Amino acid sequence: MSTLHSSKKLNKFKTSLPKKGAFTIETESDFPKLHTLCIASGKRGGGKSIATANFIKSCKDKHYYDRVWLVTPTYYSNKAIWDIAEIAEEDTFEPDVSVLKDITGMVEAERAEWDHFLHLKEMYKKFQKDIRKPINRLDPELLLEYQDLDFFEGPPTWKYPIEQPPRLGVIIDDCLGTPLLSKPSAGLVNMCIKHRHLGKGLGISIFMLVQSYCAQGGINRAIRENCTLLLLFKLNQDAQIKKLYSETDLDMTEEQFIDMCKEVHSIDYNFLLMDFAPKAEHFKFRSGWDTLIQPKIKTELKTSDDTNKE
Repeated sequence: MSTLHSSKKLNKFKTSLPKKGAFTIETESDFPKLHTLCIASGKRGGGKSIATANFIKSCKDKHYYDRVWLVTPTYYSNKAIWDIAEIAEEDTFEPDVSVLKDITGMVEAERAEWDHFLHLKEMYKKFQKDIRKPINRLDPELLLEYQDLDFFEGPPTWKYPIEQPPRLGVIIDDCLGTPLLSKPSAGLVNMCIKHRHLGKGLGISIFMLVQSYCAQGGINRAIRENCTLLLLFKLNQDAQIKKLYSETDLDMTEEQFIDMCKEVHSIDYNFLLMDFAPKAEHFKFRSGWDTLIQPKIKTELKTSDDTNKE
């Protein structure tokens, strides 16, 4: 019930909603939002890499991603897995203290290349008008420039299959204890917080694969709090699940959350997907990528003491 005694609509102010950004990634209605900051947490050999590789493959097939970098010290041991995601070997890096600066530079280069492509398209429009003019009225230097740009062969073409701003991602796998996670100067927290704004708003998705959600020297709390997708694989540590529950502010009891985890994890290599920025409320929980689930949330009975207090 409202606590306001009365109200009067003034109709003096109008709220305008912003238009969708130029770099918005439109995805299918039942597909998670992109860009994302995704954490996949589970024990070694639990299926984190395979689940992530297959998700990236699906995104590439749908042209949601054009290029994805991989930061890991174990690339060659797991090459068969990352080949599923079609990650080029030259796009794999060791988790040293400067790797994120290098990747940020590549994001900025991708943005600059897109801007240059748009400039070429505008130039080609001018070229199409110019070639209709008599040859003696054209600037010879301009003609040479058109020739150098291969405009006489046809319009400029974009390097990726779909003519759209570059859609980028980075996977950070098995990096616990490396300089990337242990040294603040590596810039991991900063990148995770502003990942959607890199490259002058181009943005980048980040996938972090870890064996422990909140281990000492592991994922910083600021990163955990900005996570939009959490893939929770089977854990053998109750303390980890309780810690996760305490940080995620779920509309269910701890017991109900643990029961949901047990049901999902009864399937080998399966994971509970928790979407903290769902397109709709019923997309908040999934068993694996493909199965939407609605948790059985029971309203706890109030005690007589609680009722009397009300």
